[in-house]
Amino acid sequence: MVVSPLITAKGVSYTYPDGSVGVREIDLEIFPKERVGIIGPNGSGKSTLIFLLSALLKPTKGEVRVFGLIPDKKNVENIRRRIGVVFQNPDDFLFNPTVKDELLYVPRQLEMNEEEMRKLLQEYSKTFKLEEILQKPPFRLSGGEKKKVEIASVLIYSPEVIFLDEPTANVDGKTRKIVVEMMKNYNGTVVITSHELGIIEELCKRVILMSKGKIVLDTTINDLNEQILEEIGVF
Repeated sequence: MVVSPLITAKGVSYTYPDGSVGVREIDLEIFPKERVGIIGPNGSGKSTLIFLLSALLKPTKGEVRVFGLIPDKKNVENIRRRIGVVFQNPDDFLFNPTVKDELLYVPRQLEMNEEEMRKLLQEYSKTFKLEEILQKPPFRLSGGEKKKVEIASVLIYSPEVIFLDEPTANVDGKTRKIVVEMMKNYNGTVVITSHELGIIEELCKRVILMSKGKIVLDTTINDLNEQILEEIGVF
């Protein structure tokens, strides 16, 4: 049985308004239930690639298809409801009045019933140890608390694909452990960027290495060549 890719990029390039190049000439296929790690030095295009693959950015050149669709004004909202994105900086994500409202924002948009939302709120606030801050505004939280709220707010509605941009940056060891365990138990497709090779090794079987906006290596975690990483300056 031939499995079709969930997300494809063909000849994709993106140039920011200031003229800087985010990515160039990207060809990529991501398949259902894959665990893909994207690594590379700062400025290599990792975050830009995630934003393109998740339909948050439109390519300057080339084509991205998500669930077989080219994102446009008619379908992009439905596409995004099936995708979760964890940003490197939680302040780019959090906007609701309280942590509770943040966790329930998408479930409400999806018109889940009150009992289902109550159970989900209880489950995820307990898992991420958020019970005591549910009524707090997100802007008053610490950096680690914001990250936990952001990740819980994505996982709570069980998207088919989750993109995580440096999910363990600026979090303590306990939060890191929670994130890793939740992602291990998650049943969908995962695409993750990280400067922490350990988390890539724990969560991903496939690794994409980027440098200067291009994919320079697409391999398995077992075949990753440490010499290549050192030469490009990834770690």
